[in-house]
Amino acid sequence: MTRRWALCGGLLLLGCGGDSLPAVSIASVVPPGMVASDPTAVRVQVEAQLGFQVDFGQGTLSADSLMQVMVGPLALGDGTYPPGGLVEGVLPTVIAPGTYDVTLTMNDGRTAVRHGAFTVDAGVWPASYSVDAIGDQQSGVPFSITLRAEGARAAGFRGNVLLGLIGDGTLTPDVSGAFDAGVCVEMVTVTGTGEFSLTASDIAGDNGQSAPFTVAP
Repeated sequence: MTRRWALCGGLLLLGCGGDSLPAVSIASVVPPGMVASDPTAVRVQVEAQLGFQVDFGQGTLSADSLMQVMVGPLALGDGTYPPGGLVEGVLPTVIAPGTYDVTLTMNDGRTAVRHGAFTVDAGVWPASYSVDAIGDQQSGVPFSITLRAEGARAAGFRGNVLLGLIGDGTLTPDVSGAFDAGVCVEMVTVTGTGEFSLTASDIAGDNGQSAPFTVAP
């Protein structure tokens, strides 16, 4: 196969810029959808030729492997081109029912889109959520919280919820891990000081919040 090599900025490149490399594509999306309340492992097969850079001064050869696959608004994978081009990950339950594009963006600007390739169907959600009592905390120091799904459907819930904070501060992460039999234990960090309440909600509008707790400097 003939490859184009070019000298750019004192470095020898294979494909000097995205326009010099072949177009990228998305070969498949498996499965092609999910239920909104069930976290789902998704695999996207990407076909792309990477640009290679040779630095003669340093004696190194490197590939521009940065890329991003998006399923609707959600990122899939770790942001780099994987062996064989198979991008894998678990989509959390924070995307509303509907039909979504799957997009690929390479670091050099090349893109590909599969329009309407992923469908999210309506899910089954708990009636509400509760948060176990949270003791006094320190700003910027991680601590554990326990979230509980409530209602008749609570025991079977294994989805994710959106996390929020009432008070003058920031909370990380903003999406919980998956529940197990209606319970989720999560490590969170609050940055800020004062009195706060932590909130949990899902995309169906069900929610709950903790009792107030204090965060010190």
